[in-house]
Amino acid sequence: MHNHRKTAVLLAAVIIGLTLAARADEQALEQKIQKLEKRIDELEGNSAVTGGTNDASKTLSWWSQNHISGFASASYLYNFNRSDKVAGRSFDINHNEFALNKLKLVLEKPIAYSATNWDVGYRADLIFGQDATLIQSGGLNLGTHGDLEQLSVNFNVPIGNGLQVSVGKWVTLMGVEVIEETANPNWSEGNQFLFVENFTGTGIQLSYKWTDKIDTQFRVYNGWDVVKDNNDAFSYMGRIGYAPDDKTSIALVGYAGPEEANNTRAWRKGVNLVVSRKLTDKLTVWAQGDYGTEDANAALPIPTKDAEWYAAGLWVSYDFCDKFGVALRGDYLNDKQGARTSSAPFTAPFPANTGQELASFTLTLNIKPIKNLQVRPEIRWDHSSAHLFSDQNGSSRENQFTAGVGVAYLF
Repeated sequence: MHNHRKTAVLLAAVIIGLTLAARADEQALEQKIQKLEKRIDELEGNSAVTGGTNDASKTLSWWSQNHISGFASASYLYNFNRSDKVAGRSFDINHNEFALNKLKLVLEKPIAYSATNWDVGYRADLIFGQDATLIQSGGLNLGTHGDLEQLSVNFNVPIGNGLQVSVGKWVTLMGVEVIEETANPNWSEGNQFLFVENFTGTGIQLSYKWTDKIDTQFRVYNGWDVVKDNNDAFSYMGRIGYAPDDKTSIALVGYAGPEEANNTRAWRKGVNLVVSRKLTDKLTVWAQGDYGTEDANAALPIPTKDAEWYAAGLWVSYDFCDKFGVALRGDYLNDKQGARTSSAPFTAPFPANTGQELASFTLTLNIKPIKNLQVRPEIRWDHSSAHLFSDQNGSSRENQFTAGVGVAYLF
């Protein structure tokens, strides 16, 4: 009996030992499984520690939907008339000086036209540098060398092929050239860009793409180059674009609205037509025509007379290879009553005048020695029928010759 009890105790001890050992192995296995599950959750962005999407996953998701781009640019300009200021220009106004033109930053979540889905995005364009002061909209007051060029919230409404609505501030719908000189055929800005177009507008825009070849935009905004309205009346701008093939585009813009401060009766009205054609893989041509009028008002050089102007420009760009190309521009502006060129804002102004014919011819070399780098030497001739260019002695001249170079890094 005693031996049986000893045997039973020994057997029980063995069973308990085996059970404890098995339990220990089971716990170790469970711990390994838990660690593996935790690692999987982390990799999938669902960490067991946080109980939700982890920070790394959020960051990757944000970057996949948002785009950052921009450029940095600097330049040098020489005026052969040797006057301190280069008349009738914008970003290239200082004789025999280097300029820190722009640090441009773009942050954007783009949206696409959709007939079935709602979508929302935004765009913000920041400019820092000497050019920022020249294009800063009235009422923005961001300081001497900074500008919020564009800022808008954009959303797609699933109506028809998709209706895009944008609320905020944007660059103009007009013209071949844009504020970003790195995107233009030539380095310097032409007379049509400077004198017969607005830079920006603040309001609401509706965009609709009717087919793969036809698109439209319509804007209601506070006025030319103002954030805060200067006369308590809106301005209007519409555009229709037609692309008959992948090498051709045609855009017609119309605009109307009162633009003078504290005056809602004097309206500025006009049309702008741009046609571009890629003739070969290396050769591209653009043409632009403008016509505008403004009702008589106290702000005009001839206050009692309606103002009228018209302009035309032609650009030709040829790329000899990936690293080297050339661009030619010729333009003509007839500012009959001086409404657009007499002490015009955003530029080194011409002297007060009651009308002039203005023409220019520009030759630019477009050099890309390495990826993301632009080097753009340029020579330019400007002519004024009213002899509104000056030399170092203050004498009036009808011609102005300049040479410059712009350098930019794009990212």
